Amino acid sequence: MRLKSSIKLSFLAITLSITAIGTTWTSSQTALAAPVSASKTVYHQFQMYWKNAMHSTCSLIQARKYLSNHIDEVGPWQATLMTLQLENLQKIQLADLDQRMYTELFQHVLSEAHSKIGYEKQLTYSRLLKEIKDPAVHKLLQEASDLGFKLETSEGLYYPIINYEMYKKFQPYVKPDIVAYIDIMAAESNQPTTSDAGLIITWNELIRRTLEKEAFLNNFPSSNRASAVKNLLFVSYLFYGSDNTPAYDWYSEEEIRTIDPEVKKAYEKAVAKREPNTQSILLDTVEKILHLLDESNNELTPEIKEIIEHVEKQFTNE
Repeated sequence: MRLKSSIKLSFLAITLSITAIGTTWTSSQTALAAPVSASKTVYHQFQMYWKNAMHSTCSLIQARKYLSNHIDEVGPWQATLMTLQLENLQKIQLADLDQRMYTELFQHVLSEAHSKIGYEKQLTYSRLLKEIKDPAVHKLLQEASDLGFKLETSEGLYYPIINYEMYKKFQPYVKPDIVAYIDIMAAESNQPTTSDAGLIITWNELIRRTLEKEAFLNNFPSSNRASAVKNLLFVSYLFYGSDNTPAYDWYSEEEIRTIDPEVKKAYEKAVAKREPNTQSILLDTVEKILHLLDESNNELTPEIKEIIEHVEKQFTNE
């Protein structure tokens, strides 16, 4: 009961947030295209599915299919609003679905099926559904697929995430900030940055993603999704790595830590590829650190730590 109440409160908050979007966009944006009868029909039909989605997962499934089939019939303002509403609905359903999957039965059945398929193979619904005979687990997996979620596994657990790759079909119709936001989210849902406390993408890709998020915040500071992107901007990964993939080796007997050569190469490559006049606090910081590493024989010095701490505070407190 507490979970359902929490979800309903979240839904109310999201409703107010979405309403605020409509009141804060400028008149020049709303004037991009005067709503014609067809776009009004599409918009109002989607709102019916959206409002009913708290009472029925079928409504969310209908909302997804309807928006996919009709988003090209509305203007950028309505397309953006409906896309964000769909994402918010999925976030709400995700909390409920995650709890329903977090059971001993579900985890055991999934683990056995994954073992039969082969851990080296991609985890797909089609492969899992062929292996799973338990009706309750089979039904829950099919529901997750219909709702637009992917399955991920980490530290021996299986859990759903939003499949942002499907949102790319909306990019031609939504506003530029949401186009960029979808790219950021799709990269993470297609290949998570970390798993089991280790980086599972290359250092080059980690730097690219981090700079992409910084650029989003620079280009779209007033975006409705600026806070979401900021929450995903893990500056510490860029400069220190993760627990199981550190940027610097562990302390030696002399308590000296030196940078992983691959990390330094990735830093140098990012700096070399920097476009003229690109404003980036993070790239500026990488350049400073590279200079200090050259002076300190690649050692992590107190001065480098101080610089990193300063830039982390900038992105935390901005």
